[in-house]
Amino acid sequence: MSEILAQGKRRLSLSFEKLIFFLPAAVVAYLVLPPLALLLLSTFRSTADRLPFEPGPWTLANYLQVFSSGETYVLFQNSLVYALCSVLSALAIAVVLVWLIERTDIPGGNLLFTLLLIPLAIPGLIKAVGWSLLASPRIGAINVALRDLLGLSGDLGPLNIYSLPGIIFVSTLSHVPSMVLMISGSFRNFDPALEEASEVSGASGSQTQLLVTLPLLKPALYAAFIYYLADALDDFQIPAVLGLNAGIRVFSTKIFLATRPVSGLPDYGLASSYAMVLFLLAMVLILLYRRMMQQHQRFAVITGKGYRPRRIRLGMWKYAALAGVALYLLLAALLPLSILVWVSLQPFLAAPSAEGLGRLTLVNYRSLWGMSQFKQAVLNTLLVSLLVASGTMLISTLTAWTALRGRFRGSSLPDILTFVNAAVPSVVFGLAIMFVYLSFPILSIYGTVWILIIALMTRYLTYSTRLMGGAIVQIHQELEEASEASGASAWTTFRRITLPILFPSFLNGWLWVAVHALREATIVVMLMTPANVVLSALIWERFQEGSEHGLVAAMSILVIAASFLLTFFARQALLRERSY
Repeated sequence: MSEILAQGKRRLSLSFEKLIFFLPAAVVAYLVLPPLALLLLSTFRSTADRLPFEPGPWTLANYLQVFSSGETYVLFQNSLVYALCSVLSALAIAVVLVWLIERTDIPGGNLLFTLLLIPLAIPGLIKAVGWSLLASPRIGAINVALRDLLGLSGDLGPLNIYSLPGIIFVSTLSHVPSMVLMISGSFRNFDPALEEASEVSGASGSQTQLLVTLPLLKPALYAAFIYYLADALDDFQIPAVLGLNAGIRVFSTKIFLATRPVSGLPDYGLASSYAMVLFLLAMVLILLYRRMMQQHQRFAVITGKGYRPRRIRLGMWKYAALAGVALYLLLAALLPLSILVWVSLQPFLAAPSAEGLGRLTLVNYRSLWGMSQFKQAVLNTLLVSLLVASGTMLISTLTAWTALRGRFRGSSLPDILTFVNAAVPSVVFGLAIMFVYLSFPILSIYGTVWILIIALMTRYLTYSTRLMGGAIVQIHQELEEASEASGASAWTTFRRITLPILFPSFLNGWLWVAVHALREATIVVMLMTPANVVLSALIWERFQEGSEHGLVAAMSILVIAASFLLTFFARQALLRERSY
């Protein structure tokens, strides 16, 4: 009798696992597969005057136009120069900053590490807007100050942020904090005994760093370089804000312009063909990244033996190091944030001055509350952030659990599908989502906030599933087995044992997704309509109009404040998670 009951429990447990599997599997397949399939199909359709699924001929004309056009190679050159220069510059700065904080006796290292993360709370779109107000050739505050200080004639320059070097400069500042997070652990955990052995052998300090330390850190440095090179090729926000009006195009902005031309009809087939070029470039880089991570054991330097990190004494150079960190923070956060605050408090656009202090006003903030479109954007932003965070974490938790705990063939398929998104650039994914819901209007969600929710949920599944998978791995299966052995059903075990242990990680992931949904611009700009406008899209739209700098600055400050608030809660959630 007991054996029959045990078999019944095992069948119920397996049925529960399959039920938990089919729910996220169906959702993930629906979210991931149709956009990519339709994107590929549309490259073989003539869509100059029709949608991809409307009747029309199959053709290779889109690819012929892409690869026979001289513009494609200009786009490739601009994209590659932009991505390589910004990522290499950011990596060099990040390596120096992490080395100073983790390997030297620079004062206040922990505080400095926290301060370096502040620029993460300023979205790339808003950082680009801030630098356009600082270094625009005609009205930029820095240019106005330099012309007055140096007695330069004319009303242009000497700096021009609307140039390829200007775009690279702002992108470099934006990539540094994320790279610091990615490589800091490798510097922190490096065994100093290897460096001591090098110096005992007669090598100088600089030779040791160049010949021992950096070569052994190659996996972390290469991984950061490859990952963020793919990210830079995907970047739309900074090149769009600073490059479109100056005639500087990269692949991401070309795709956007093909779907939203100044005149005429959008050519979705041509846009999707450019998108496939960008997708293939990103796929190659992601595969290189995965290969690099699979070879990490060749460079393992941490063993079971005890070791202690050794701090290099900077002596009088510590003040120069502090000045360097302060300079980065000034350029990456303080200057763009300050100019946005200043412009938001002025009745008209004017460079900072003593005279301007007498004109400080909240008129721009009051004007925002009088705009019906702004009120709708605030409501839409809150709705999108909350629903995207909740839906993404629910699906990713179930997906990760079935991938790691499923006891039947194919249980890891949804998890594999979520990883496909890592190779799809945001601008390409926004285009793919557009195709699906333009081609199948029966769903009636194109132009509503629901298409934004679906798109952003799909986009963030990769990260959140990896996060929850890492948390589930830490839960020993003995806990679940003991619960089931005590008579609890699989659902009861999942609800009362697994979920409570996972809650800190779930909350941490929820806040991460909410912050990124709040500040996302690339996908929402691709999918925006008057009915589904959110704050980031409204900032983009008003900035492109070029006549409402005060309102744009005021909206940017509100988004930054919301980002800081959610980032603070994310930090508190992380601290609570560590207490478990």
